[in-house]
Amino acid sequence: MARIAILLNDRCHPKECQWECQAYCPPVRMGQECIVEGPNGKPIISETLCIGCGICVHKCPFDAIKILNTPQAEESEIVHRYGYNGFRLYRLPTPSGAGITGLLGPNGIGKSTALRLLAGGEVPNLGDWEHPASWDRVLEHYRGTALHAHFERVARGELRTVMKPQYVDRLAEGTDTAEEYVAAGGGSARPALEQVGLGGRADRRMSELSGGELQLAALARVLSVDADLYLVDEPSSYLDIVHRLEVARLLRRLGETKSVIVVEHDLALLDYLADQAHLLYGESAAFGVVSHPIPMRSAINTYLTGYLKDENVRFRTDPVRFIAHPPKPPMHQNVLVAFPALEKEYPQFRLSVGAGALAKGETVGIVGPNATGKTTFVRMLAGVEPTTRGTPPEGVTVSYKPQYLKATQSGSLRDRAAALATDPAFDGKLLDRELIPGLHLDEILDVALTDLSGGELQRAAVALALARTATLYLLDEPSAYLDSDERMAMARLIRRQVERQAVSALVVDHDVYFLDLACDSLMVFRPEGARGTEGRGDGPFPMREGMNRLLKTVDVTFRRDAETLRPRINREGSVLDREQRGRGEYYYEAAA
Repeated sequence: MARIAILLNDRCHPKECQWECQAYCPPVRMGQECIVEGPNGKPIISETLCIGCGICVHKCPFDAIKILNTPQAEESEIVHRYGYNGFRLYRLPTPSGAGITGLLGPNGIGKSTALRLLAGGEVPNLGDWEHPASWDRVLEHYRGTALHAHFERVARGELRTVMKPQYVDRLAEGTDTAEEYVAAGGGSARPALEQVGLGGRADRRMSELSGGELQLAALARVLSVDADLYLVDEPSSYLDIVHRLEVARLLRRLGETKSVIVVEHDLALLDYLADQAHLLYGESAAFGVVSHPIPMRSAINTYLTGYLKDENVRFRTDPVRFIAHPPKPPMHQNVLVAFPALEKEYPQFRLSVGAGALAKGETVGIVGPNATGKTTFVRMLAGVEPTTRGTPPEGVTVSYKPQYLKATQSGSLRDRAAALATDPAFDGKLLDRELIPGLHLDEILDVALTDLSGGELQRAAVALALARTATLYLLDEPSAYLDSDERMAMARLIRRQVERQAVSALVVDHDVYFLDLACDSLMVFRPEGARGTEGRGDGPFPMREGMNRLLKTVDVTFRRDAETLRPRINREGSVLDREQRGRGEYYYEAAA
């Protein structure tokens, strides 16, 4: 194992501290220059002189230092390194001749960096960050390997690559229409937009499109181009379950003749999409190691168990376990919240929701396509949106986490928690004891809310919502912007808190794994009338019935994996798919 020192530059504020890292460092106190001031005024930590005591890590008031050991990765395997104490990536995935390869790992572990390097957008520096990277050195380093042929074509400009960006919300800053944006990629815009279902939005400005429509426009631009290698970064963001499966089918057809690499955090979707996957493990913002390719079923199971047998690496302390949800016995379902039939009318949309009841300790998922009224229903229960007919239950204390988050205060999460401490409904002890550790918020407690990433802000908002004492918790898309590890951790935490406190929760989400881990039952929303003009919500239903209702409209069947009990999408036309359709069982028929 090699010891590496990482300085998180965005967290390091040397003018606001006493240089505790240097003052308490044992080698420095013995006269060695283990920690010195760099050209930018921030510390440089010598990995050669560092003894790995970890004192600087604990003494730094901003949690800006990480001292780590890299498992099963040698210096010769470094592909790219950002600065002396910066992030480093070990190994690269190898593009296949045809087919779909998945990249699976936490945020900040190097997946997007790997895509940029494979596309030639950045030349690998092979760990030598002090000198300009060159293709000659890269080709010499990879001589005799499959990546040599790939980089040789990239260096000569012979490999045609096209990449879908990760953050599609930034596309809304442009002034082009959807058709102009797609055409700028060099392909035929109209057929591609029709292919993804955006033909009727071709003349709309990108700034006028929703998040899901921006995602589809970005995918249309990728599909419109005839390339050798397609790099698709997080294609499911902002999309509902219907559009996710439609996009998956488009990419699978593309992968029949082309080489496609996909980064995706929706594990059910990635399992359905890809033929093989590389797992990425390491430490977020510090280093990432790319595993050797693994067949898709084994890749997901390995990721959930957290042990790479071939490389003898354990990257997860406790395996993720799924369970089959048997219906709760009626005598144990004590009704806590009952709501009547509710309606909401807008000039161009009408929502109708049937009466329902929520039990103590029950987490109910809200599923269905976008634009069917899921968020409107939650907002009505929260008292944010007035109803047209029907009255939300009275005497019910609600804690609400909205769908769209925006930090408007300059303080940190710690400051926000301190300000809420005077509210008798806010449980600061629960936040400190369970929510902050459970959602891995320790390292960002003192970071300004305005500086948090989308995923960090999401976890902070969910923690604050769950820390409020309430009868009913309303969480709108809590898994948005989270990687697969964070999603599973949050799902387990929500379920545990709801059961422990004997309260109820309604959770709007599109990730099947997340819903399977978090929920006991489902409310199902569906479109009625002309698309986008009417929505209908019913339930709660037991998980099996609710998912059957949803998946029948999506036209896809699921089964459970025999080893992990995780949900898996059946391939269209397979034996299990035909058998389940024949019985009308679309949801987790049997472990297979």
